[in-house]
Amino acid sequence: MPAYTTREELLALATSFRDVAAEDIKRAQTAECVHAVTLRAHARLNELEMQLFAEHRVCVDCKAGCGTCCHLGKIDARAHEVFALADWITRNFSNEDRAAVLARAQAHAAAVAPLTLEAHLRTVRACPLLRDMSCSAHPARPGVCRIGHSTDVRICERAFQNPDDLAAKGGSHAVSKLAMTVASDGTSFAFLEAGLDKTVYDLGSALAEALGDPSAQDRWLAGERAFSDAAKAKQEP
Repeated sequence: MPAYTTREELLALATSFRDVAAEDIKRAQTAECVHAVTLRAHARLNELEMQLFAEHRVCVDCKAGCGTCCHLGKIDARAHEVFALADWITRNFSNEDRAAVLARAQAHAAAVAPLTLEAHLRTVRACPLLRDMSCSAHPARPGVCRIGHSTDVRICERAFQNPDDLAAKGGSHAVSKLAMTVASDGTSFAFLEAGLDKTVYDLGSALAEALGDPSAQDRWLAGERAFSDAAKAKQEP
């Protein structure tokens, strides 16, 4: 496989992920089929991750029950990822558990709404899906969560204990992280080119609206903005 260290290799990777997802989207006739497109794209990203780690001999220190990264900074996601996640939750959680996730997501949205970008980055707050330090919706987690990894858990623990140190080095393998990010962006481009919402959202805030407002998905499928301004991810001006 390519090393994915050159601009040409990365462009080819993004194009490949975009093209596969674009063909998949064309065949999707229902909302459930569109969500399945996202989950298949996630599976391809997982396969790429395994190939990259094998190619570059990356030893990952991540394991079930280590949820430090699920508390740190802000988690951004595209609408197609949020709706696929919400659909998975609805299909796999009990009504009680779904309601609990919705309540936590709504509390998250209220807590982060007034924050500046820097304040949000310095915030230690559990993801609404975190239960017993593990992701309760791991099979449907968005791309950014799949891309995230660490070669040294001590780096994660230091970041957890020192959230104000935004200059601290991360523990990911740089080449693998970049390649997976580019691939995930390729999938996102396919949804954008299909006329769907291009906005980047805060995962917890958008999930609260996806689970709490049935009309949000209809708006999205109609090519409109899926979520409110309050759910948009904070970005540099």
